[in-house]
Amino acid sequence: MVPHLSTVILSLCLVASATSYSGGRLIEPPPKPDYTGIKELPDKQHPFKAPGPDDLRGPCPALNVLANHGYLPRGGIATFEELVTAAMESFNFDYATSSTLSAFGMLSRGNAFTNQLSIGGPTQRIPPLPGNIDGNYTRGLSAHGRFEGDVSMTRRDFGLGGNAALDPELFSQLLDYVALYGNDSDVTGPKSVVTEQAVQEFKYRRYLDSVTNDPVLAYHFGRLFLSYGEASIILYLFANGTDGILSTDTLKSFFQTERFPNNWYRRGTPVDFNMTVEGALNILSPHPDTAPGMNVNGTFIPDAAPTNPLCDFYEGLFIAGIPAVLVNTTGILKTNVEFLLETIHNVFPSCEIKQPTGTAGI
Repeated sequence: MVPHLSTVILSLCLVASATSYSGGRLIEPPPKPDYTGIKELPDKQHPFKAPGPDDLRGPCPALNVLANHGYLPRGGIATFEELVTAAMESFNFDYATSSTLSAFGMLSRGNAFTNQLSIGGPTQRIPPLPGNIDGNYTRGLSAHGRFEGDVSMTRRDFGLGGNAALDPELFSQLLDYVALYGNDSDVTGPKSVVTEQAVQEFKYRRYLDSVTNDPVLAYHFGRLFLSYGEASIILYLFANGTDGILSTDTLKSFFQTERFPNNWYRRGTPVDFNMTVEGALNILSPHPDTAPGMNVNGTFIPDAAPTNPLCDFYEGLFIAGIPAVLVNTTGILKTNVEFLLETIHNVFPSCEIKQPTGTAGI
């Protein structure tokens, strides 16, 4: 008996669908490091090599540095396990914090089915999610609005152009603030030590500039807190572990050439999530008028004050920044999504577990 034409077509579609969904990779937690003390970086196995024309780089200078030294794949595409391991090895993030940030990056801008994340923009080397449920391509960390956001220290707002690459003018302004509020050093010279006050005042300047000049500024509470966490990481984790000092020479190495400075050591104790939060609050504290919100038709509309800041951070960034369609998946993708969501929640134990609410395809 000859099968009906519609049956043949349906069978072919199912085969094609199964083929397009092949290649899934189960994500597994990487091992924890045996040694978490002070350590010189890079080691001999990780020399600096400038990126080639096909190597992906993006808005995070730390990730760019790690790729330029081979702690992450030099092509700029990494797995969850590679991201976690590199963050622990290089900047001495603790296991939970490394895992949380890597999980959020993978869920918000990577392909959690194939376990691939571009630290830069989109690439044909990473396919879209099965069924194109989050659009017909995977965007990478340079894409605006989930992981990357406005009021960066050294990147322009998306609405003002150039949100992925270092902006020389902004970096120069940062150095100007160090010249105003920094400390002197017998080694690196006068006004060459980056102080907490320098970062506090420059970050506030960046906020005011964005409120005034970015007509589409989006700076809700989750993004505000992450951006101050970014400033905290720069101030405390880029500092040399030997003396805790962050010099302007070190800043230039990390931001301008995107390589580890000479004679640089990671800090001697791991950085946990609470330390990052406390650092963000310290940088925010001198300017309590820094409010979350957005610009609408040229007017800044502040958000309501958070009722539970830590849980509002969890929901406003991590939950709102992950597309809701990831919940309704099956097989390897579902297993990976559930593992990554649980990984994120591990640093928010006092908050109710929530399912993602983000919009797909953006």
